[in-house]
Amino acid sequence: MAKVDVQLTEKVASLARLALSKEEKSSFTEQLGQILGYIEKISEVNVDGVEPMINPHDQILSLREDVAAEPFLNEEGNPKILDSAPDQLYDGFKVPQIL
Repeated sequence: MAKVDVQLTEKVASLARLALSKEEKSSFTEQLGQILGYIEKISEVNVDGVEPMINPHDQILSLREDVAAEPFLNEEGNPKILDSAPDQLYDGFKVPQIL
């Protein structure tokens, strides 16, 4: 593994378009070294024969059939949802003009 030093931290900060103070560079250099150390520890674990896990739950989702339903109509044959509309236009909601 590459050694984490201030130059590496400055390069990462530059790529991320971050301006770091001297104290931040020192702190982040230490933290980056710790993070990469943890990743190195994880990579030492033997995972031979372990199947990749996509989802931690072994359940299968049951999905309902996707069926188009007819709208609920009022006495005049218009969709009931339009009964709550303050204004209607051409059998739909009338909204303020945007463009």
